[in-house]
Amino acid sequence: MHSTLVDFCIILSWLLLVLSTCLIIFSKYKHTCFKQRLFKFLNSFLVFQLIVVAYYFTSEKINGLSDLGVSYWVLITMQIACIVICYMSLKRRKAKIRPSLDSFSMD
Repeated sequence: MHSTLVDFCIILSWLLLVLSTCLIIFSKYKHTCFKQRLFKFLNSFLVFQLIVVAYYFTSEKINGLSDLGVSYWVLITMQIACIVICYMSLKRRKAKIRPSLDSFSMD
């Protein structure tokens, strides 16, 4: 039962990672509101992954890093990279929208 749950969580995590990567790629031309929602989704997905990793490492007594442990660390690293990319894109988008003082006239 434990092995099935862990395998299901790994498959779900990889699918969500592929989905979030596709959303980041296709969000290049989207509005700021969409990017903010995507950023919240990525953060909640990271929390889900950390809970699954904590469950796995507390239930399994691993003497070293197994292949499954390395897979989890790769997943978390890639998810953090997606979050950073989305955050930078969101900040650039907000900077483009925010007016500068040069656009106001002094009349």
